[in-house]
Amino acid sequence: MINKKNKSLLIIIPARLDSTRLSKKLMRKISGVPMIIRVAESALKTKLGDVLVATDSKQIQNLCKNEKIDSVITPTDIKSGTDRVHYAYKKIKRKYDLILNLQGDLPIFTKEVIEKTVGLFNDKKTEIGSAVCDLHTSEFEDKNIVKAKVLFKNNNEGFAIDFCRIIKNHKFFYHHIGLYLYTHDSLNKFIKLKQSQNEFKRNLEQMRAMDNNMKIKLVKVKEIPPSVDTLEDLKKIRLLFRKNK
Repeated sequence: MINKKNKSLLIIIPARLDSTRLSKKLMRKISGVPMIIRVAESALKTKLGDVLVATDSKQIQNLCKNEKIDSVITPTDIKSGTDRVHYAYKKIKRKYDLILNLQGDLPIFTKEVIEKTVGLFNDKKTEIGSAVCDLHTSEFEDKNIVKAKVLFKNNNEGFAIDFCRIIKNHKFFYHHIGLYLYTHDSLNKFIKLKQSQNEFKRNLEQMRAMDNNMKIKLVKVKEIPPSVDTLEDLKKIRLLFRKNK
């Protein structure tokens, strides 16, 4: 569990079987292991909290059972990843101080990213915590990479101003990392909000929070945890795992 002020943490990985950009990507194998299992095992290795996979697929649930990873089945028609996280959280009927929505397409990330995001809640104004890293020029018009606009202070922390997929000017924009940290109360608050027009238009669930004035605080980290959105991304990750071995 998280040591800082003894806060309990539940890491929930929303795992929808269908994917628009890469079919059944969470089932795709990386060095012989399905991606969803890679992500769950990485989360477990941090030893920061409990780990739960929230999926609409019996196939994914069976993979989790085989690896002794906790999972729950959720409906297929849930609106977003965080809505799926909330459904799973309610289903287990246990209260945690912090709930982390960890994207199922992040097979490589460090313990430090989560720890620094948890540290954002030392600020009582924080309702949702997340992380960013430096944005490369080649990523400006890559719609698969979400950009966050934020003004950082000396401690590399700041509140989000905006999120988008394509930018022309890099000023104050960073590469957004796919994790969202909530308190028990802020997760419930988010779920009660109606989906906003910007959420639909940009296909970014965090815009629901932004459009309703929820405070999203971001921390800047050095690493860029590679996400898998396309077949090319998957090939790169596979090569990376082979090199590391």
